[in-house]
Amino acid sequence: MCYDRGLSAVYLEESDKIAQVEFIQHTDFVFRISGLDPFRRREEALKRTYDKLDLDMIWFTYDPLHPWNFTKRKGERFATRADSWSKAFPTTWRETFSINSVEEVLEFDPFEVWDVPSLNELAEHFERIHSRTQSFYKNQLVPGGTYLTCFMWLVMTFGLKWTIKAAYYDPRRFKRLLDRFGQLSLLQVKAWSRTSIKAFISHDDICSTQGPFFSPKWMQKYLFPWYEKLWHELRSKGIVVLFCSDGNITPIVDDIAKAGADGFIIEECCDLDYIARKYGNDKVIIGGVDIGVLTYGNTEDVVNEVKRCIRIAGPYPGYFINVSGSIPDNVPLHNLEIYFRACKKYGQRIRGVLM
Repeated sequence: MCYDRGLSAVYLEESDKIAQVEFIQHTDFVFRISGLDPFRRREEALKRTYDKLDLDMIWFTYDPLHPWNFTKRKGERFATRADSWSKAFPTTWRETFSINSVEEVLEFDPFEVWDVPSLNELAEHFERIHSRTQSFYKNQLVPGGTYLTCFMWLVMTFGLKWTIKAAYYDPRRFKRLLDRFGQLSLLQVKAWSRTSIKAFISHDDICSTQGPFFSPKWMQKYLFPWYEKLWHELRSKGIVVLFCSDGNITPIVDDIAKAGADGFIIEECCDLDYIARKYGNDKVIIGGVDIGVLTYGNTEDVVNEVKRCIRIAGPYPGYFINVSGSIPDNVPLHNLEIYFRACKKYGQRIRGVLM
């Protein structure tokens, strides 16, 4: 069963094949695999697609206190990326940030501005949402998760430009701002730790393809102590913590491991070979497949990309093969079919040996 295979990988236990998780937003591919219209039966089409592809875990984060819920009331402008991203599964992005000064950023207190629920209310709500989702995707492992571990609270509230301006303008006050959002995250992970989840996706975009937004020393002083606090709450309850960031986390992956992450969800710009060799026996590793190869490569390129990732990380029990980011509409259907066939063919294990 896919659920059991996903759980085995999360617990670093070897199973019959390499585990796989994908964030599929490709309209035509979902229709072809599921046979259902994703415009009319979105969730059912995704569920059938995951089942038919033999996927083992669902990408899942849930944030009831999302900053955009509050800024929409202020008349901020949002755009839907349907044409270039996905017709049936469009994503929304915030276009405007009505921030007037760095002072406005530094003085912000979410506990004063937002209606924050109690710990018990959050715990009951998270359990209800997760149980409903796990019951629907019963063949896959559904983790808990947040898109807003710590730094992303600020990015989603103020925008990256204003966040970085505030960080350099007054580091001490910025730390207090980060701490206020850290307390909000602590409330949420305490609530998640009371639920029945087995794993938790902790997402925080702290890197670009060139590396971290701030120096590792800055992160060690201001950010990683919060990661350690947050993840301790989850790990103390036996919940496996999977850290996820856009960009190249290789320069700080050791710091992330030290802070307590049980695994990493990585993009193709990360050094998969280094991360696998150093952490493959002790950590979950998810990702590495280059979406660019699937989008612009030929059949041989796609097969070789699957073989590359499996050769490097496949021997380790906690590896999930995964296309970095998501799979949108512009990926050729033929390449997607080749990709999943290659995963099935080269991801099989016989007595612990990859085929």
